Amino acid sequence: MPESQSPDQREYGLILQQAGKPQQVLVKFVMLLLNYRYGLDIIVADNMVEAFSIVQKNKERIRCTVVIQNKRFDTTKQLCWLSLDDTIPLFLLLPAPLLPVQKETCQRMKNVAFCAWETAFSQKKNSLHQAIDQIFSKHGIGDLFQEMEQYSHAELEQRIEHRFAYINTLPTLPEVALRIMNMVEDPTTNAEELEVVISNDPAIVHKLLQLVNSPIFAGSAHKGEWSLQEAVVRLGLKKVGAIAQQIKLMNSLVKPQESRFDMRRFWEHSIGVALIADRLVTQRLIPLKKEISFNNYWIAALLHDIGKLTLGFFFWNHFEEILQEMASSRSPFRVAERLLGDVTNHEYLGQLLLLKARLDQDIVEAVGKHNSPGRHPAPLTCLLNLADNLCKDLGAGYLLDEPNSYEKSVLQSLGMQQQDIDNIKQDLGRNILDEIRELVEHCLQPH
Repeated sequence: MPESQSPDQREYGLILQQAGKPQQVLVKFVMLLLNYRYGLDIIVADNMVEAFSIVQKNKERIRCTVVIQNKRFDTTKQLCWLSLDDTIPLFLLLPAPLLPVQKETCQRMKNVAFCAWETAFSQKKNSLHQAIDQIFSKHGIGDLFQEMEQYSHAELEQRIEHRFAYINTLPTLPEVALRIMNMVEDPTTNAEELEVVISNDPAIVHKLLQLVNSPIFAGSAHKGEWSLQEAVVRLGLKKVGAIAQQIKLMNSLVKPQESRFDMRRFWEHSIGVALIADRLVTQRLIPLKKEISFNNYWIAALLHDIGKLTLGFFFWNHFEEILQEMASSRSPFRVAERLLGDVTNHEYLGQLLLLKARLDQDIVEAVGKHNSPGRHPAPLTCLLNLADNLCKDLGAGYLLDEPNSYEKSVLQSLGMQQQDIDNIKQDLGRNILDEIRELVEHCLQPH
């Protein structure tokens, strides 16, 4: 538990759930919304007695109660218990036919909102998201997603550290990888210091030496076996450090057993974007307005879809809905998220995770805008958007035949047209897919 927070500072969303498959789907959706939009820790109760006990124990630290069931309440007595005598927001998720009578029962209560199961996921005014947003604003419970543009990078780091201190559905980046990130950004770090940190993890060293001695990094003419120190001297501290971070990340983020998220496909796409970004920069295939360091674009590319991993790990049902929407509407992932109400999205989740890990501001911004760059995208955002879509075009998206979405503002910022994209694809060549898969194999294989 962080020293800056005592248990009394935790804020909860209480969910009273009824057994059943539709109820379970709704519970996951509510958790996704309350966790990531409002930073509330979740307590789930299976019955009224348990829920009442939780409310009485935690009092005002329960910021809202959500009831998900297929039967109505005949009186307001139990509803007053759940809403702390009508002082905290209470949301009733019921099948649509039950709502008119339930509203009659609750007409004297001020802090009750209703939502039908059938419209909970929609983009309309009667969706669950709209209901929560309206009543939360009255109670001063801020929507962090809407606040993103209002605060500086440092302020956002502090707010997220406070509001997400106890959310266990946000992956934690491995400490060793974060330490290496800090070292390669520190101009005073020398090769010996980096070697000491990396050498403390034999698994990293073994795979790192395989990679730095491969033609991808050492060049086709390299026939020897560089030591770690030689690799740092020849490739540079930042490049070796970024590769070490990649290896640690890929072998530390282990999916839960109940998830069917395709980890290998995920890493093939992520590493593919990193490798393509590297080619775009080192071969000067695109005009960038300023120089971008290898570490920044490699790590940004590697982590650009970390929000998808979060959804795939902890909210698989919602992730699967997005994939189904992509297939039916033939739209990119980010567009499918919007079509499903955009309760939360993988760009936003990526921002949360990287802000919590205190990564460089340019990396956080690029990851948070790689599909939604805005009118004046920064150079790293442009590079990431371009590499991401090229990777999909070349057959290494998270899904086969995943549609691209080259943003006009990115192409305008780079002074590029479709013909330039076609030329770059020819320059990269089809054999880049083999290099991507080789990189993944080196990183994931047992040592």
